[in-house]
Amino acid sequence: MLESMTGFGRADNHSNGFSIDVEIRTVNNRYCDIFIKLPSEFQHFENDLRQVVQNQFDRGKVNVTVKVEQNGSLENRLTVNQEILSSYLKVIDQVRDQAGINEKPVLSDLLQLDGLFQVATLNDEMETELLESVKDAVKNACRKTIEMRKKEGEQLSIDLLKRIDEIEELVEQIREIASGRVEQARDKIHERIASLLGDESFDKDRLELEVALLADKFDITEELVRLESHLKFFREAVKGNQSAGRKLNFLMQEILREINTIGSKANNSDIAHKVVSAKERTEVIREQIQNIA
Repeated sequence: MLESMTGFGRADNHSNGFSIDVEIRTVNNRYCDIFIKLPSEFQHFENDLRQVVQNQFDRGKVNVTVKVEQNGSLENRLTVNQEILSSYLKVIDQVRDQAGINEKPVLSDLLQLDGLFQVATLNDEMETELLESVKDAVKNACRKTIEMRKKEGEQLSIDLLKRIDEIEELVEQIREIASGRVEQARDKIHERIASLLGDESFDKDRLELEVALLADKFDITEELVRLESHLKFFREAVKGNQSAGRKLNFLMQEILREINTIGSKANNSDIAHKVVSAKERTEVIREQIQNIA
């Protein structure tokens, strides 16, 4: 069945004292555009996560928000930058000597120094484990997003098939109205010309040829056959298991083309009315399939 391009999914995970939260939102887009928002210290995860997302979605704008937070206190990772502290103390002693100040710096003074504290970085093993945990959360969020997209796609399928049924019914009505119209048009043209000329002083073969060409302009048999074929393929695509958004869009363009041609050739008010009804339904379908993956 079809899959919508609108969806939302959320998942979380834990790793080495970190909490991971992932949200994915997708909307319609002609291609697959992926935007990933990560904490600054984990920006280097982006390429790995992008690959995970690309493997899950064919079309749509995909917004991925990843939050990675340290659980509890930073005590185990927060350390004093001894090199910076020693440099600060050395400079402070120089200032005291040159200014003749006996007062020594207190703790509150030291705490205001930039760069005095640093957060210990993860080692390679811990970072690899964290990345895998983030990737798992992203995969789970993708899965939930796809589930939502498929549910919406099921509803779209039901509505699209209903409207295709309605168009097919209109096509059958047009076929019934058009039945015998070519012969009727030819007879009327003959009668009209005969009444105007009033005698036999004209080239009957040439007249018959002109009448045949004119009557052929009213014939919509080929357009009806092609239209029914397009509708059949459209229905099959809706019920298929592959991504169908682009195919449905192409078929709808062809369907609309045949309907417009029928309307221009019909020269009949009843058929024109059916054509308008069919076009109303195709416009609704065309809008809906813009959101199909």
